[in-house]
Amino acid sequence: MPITNKDKLHLLKDLLENQSAENYMTTDEAEQIERLLSSLATDASLQPEIQQTLNHIHEKHELNHEPFQQQDVEQWLNVLSIE
Repeated sequence: MPITNKDKLHLLKDLLENQSAENYMTTDEAEQIERLLSSLATDASLQPEIQQTLNHIHEKHELNHEPFQQQDVEQWLNVLSIE
């Protein structure tokens, strides 16, 4: 059974929440975030705010494989919770 985009968003939120709580991101988590962002980027049915947030996460992630800033993660989670 294929994973839906709603499931992918939920997984992305879980990864972001985990990274935020632990202030740490493993290589596997970083790679999973990249795969999720790449997969979700092609979904034209996502709300523009969510698409914009996904692009922002991708930009931050592409430039830096360190844990994300707490304030960024909180803002992203707020937007991703809309879906």
